[in-house]
Amino acid sequence: MKAEVLALIGEDGLRRPAAVNAALAANDRVKYAFTLLQTAAAHADQPEQQAATLKRDRIACGIEDAALDLMVASAHRQGARYQLPGAQRLLARVAAEMRVMAAPVLDAGKTDYADRLDSLLSAMPSAADDLLDGAAIAAMTRAAEDGPDSLHRLVMDLHKELNALQAALAEESVDGAAAYALAPEDRPRVAAFMAGLNRTARLKFDHPGLATTATRGNGRLVIQNDIGTTDAHVVVVHVQDLTVSVTYTDVHPDRLRFFQDLLDRYKPDWTAAQAGQLGGGSQFSLATARFTAADEAGCRAYLSFLGSRLVFLIDWNRARKQLRAFLPGPARLSLLRWAAEQEVGHRGFLELGGAALVNQAIEASAGSNMHFGDVLSDVLGVAEAEAFLRFTFRAATDCLTSHSSPTLLRDRLRAELARHFSNEARRLLRVAAEHAGLLLELACLVRDGVLALPDGPAPAIKLASRARRFEHDADRLVADTFESVRRRPDYAQFGPLLHAADDAADALEDAAYLLSLLAAGGPDGKATAPLQSLAGVIVEASQEWVKALLDAAHVHDRNAAEDTDDFLVAIDRIAVLEHQADDTERALTAAAVRHAADFRQLHLYSAVGERLEQSADAFKRASILLRDHVLTGVLGG
Repeated sequence: MKAEVLALIGEDGLRRPAAVNAALAANDRVKYAFTLLQTAAAHADQPEQQAATLKRDRIACGIEDAALDLMVASAHRQGARYQLPGAQRLLARVAAEMRVMAAPVLDAGKTDYADRLDSLLSAMPSAADDLLDGAAIAAMTRAAEDGPDSLHRLVMDLHKELNALQAALAEESVDGAAAYALAPEDRPRVAAFMAGLNRTARLKFDHPGLATTATRGNGRLVIQNDIGTTDAHVVVVHVQDLTVSVTYTDVHPDRLRFFQDLLDRYKPDWTAAQAGQLGGGSQFSLATARFTAADEAGCRAYLSFLGSRLVFLIDWNRARKQLRAFLPGPARLSLLRWAAEQEVGHRGFLELGGAALVNQAIEASAGSNMHFGDVLSDVLGVAEAEAFLRFTFRAATDCLTSHSSPTLLRDRLRAELARHFSNEARRLLRVAAEHAGLLLELACLVRDGVLALPDGPAPAIKLASRARRFEHDADRLVADTFESVRRRPDYAQFGPLLHAADDAADALEDAAYLLSLLAAGGPDGKATAPLQSLAGVIVEASQEWVKALLDAAHVHDRNAAEDTDDFLVAIDRIAVLEHQADDTERALTAAAVRHAADFRQLHLYSAVGERLEQSADAFKRASILLRDHVLTGVLGG
């Protein structure tokens, strides 16, 4: 061992640091061995599953026995036992590595570990002929604190002791990292990592974690951060030349994927996540990311960014669970990603009450808008609910960092949530305006179809196809509005309003289709002239409908006199155009009776005119409903 060599040449000052360093490396190898045994046994139970090699893990922890890469694929059941090629050799290594791990701990005076070590090593199975009982594997790898002692439990306890020894043995502190045996080129890299970590570490507030140690081993810089308090939540960083490797383990696969998303800016090369199971039944995932920088500046930038992301893993799963009552799954992840990207974090939200903080605001502001069991996003909509929770996250973080009053925070959340509830009317008006834009497109398509009648059926058929797509889009907006009204019955008036306006969409799409039939029969020019006038009236009516909705969205109170007057003018103009459409349709009917070539053509002219007049009626009905909403619901007059 390196420690013995140092002692022989008189370098006793480095003996203990070297022993701790060797023990931590042995810890990696023992954990690899346990994972290999569990993975091999799992594959023997389910041989149809793809076999993992764990080759990268073997290389990363410094084991040169390449034959171990074949253990998983060749594992199989032999009666009640597992045939695991190489198991006897692997367990002999485990016993040796356990003694390496324990050596510096025992040397530090923690002699109570000696009996545990001897007892557990003597109980290890011999694995003769590479055969192992499932119970024996479970007994060695069990991690639960309750129940019999196990090698895995001893490994975890020794690892904690070694981390404490490493911190105590540190020769220097590099911006808060306990460091020893660093090479000159290591310090700027450790400093870069710590610069990122220290920039965001404040966002953990009173939660423990983020202690960092740094050393040099096997010719490379090793940085380890404890993240939080969970034993299976580990990140180890290796830096060699310009290549940074990050090994990450987590009991929450979703948090592993979240961590991968956090690093996506640098596009590191990730190994496929490997699943395993602790002796107590807890699942865990492990993955490694490899990134090679173009130069030293790029290497340090990556290390700094990496360090800055770790705080957003603390209590991540707890935050995700706290958000269940407010957002669906994808939106919860989106919110947590946003909090990390903006360096707002979620710990402030949890520190100040989490879900209870939001529920207090709902109780104070929602009134009859929400009932027991309602999910906030079902009432406000996902976008509005997420926007409110972003405000909540930022406000909670600001409250703690500025030492503001929690009472002030609660008042701010109440006011913000009340604003989001009142936004629903304006949002529905924006949806109605979007629907109106589609009506304008449909009216213009019909007008263009009338103008293109002399050109034959091809242009009219193309315009009819486009009209059908616009009408489908309009139907979708109507369905969305009725879903919103279902969530918010207090805005029920928007349902009939959109339904009335959508009658115009149906009539205009039908008119576009009838024009394609009329174009195929050679329309008469004298009958077409009043049809062009009628189509022009409908285009103008649709324009006024758009104006009315846009003005209505800005009429919030009695002081909006100019917007209110523009709105009323647009409503009145729609009524005038509806009467004009009636007169123009009669003129069209008269012209068609006089000039239509046959009954078929007469029918088509009459049918198109009828559909356009129906659309004018629909605009008028919708405008009356909108006028009543603005005058009574918005202005209260």
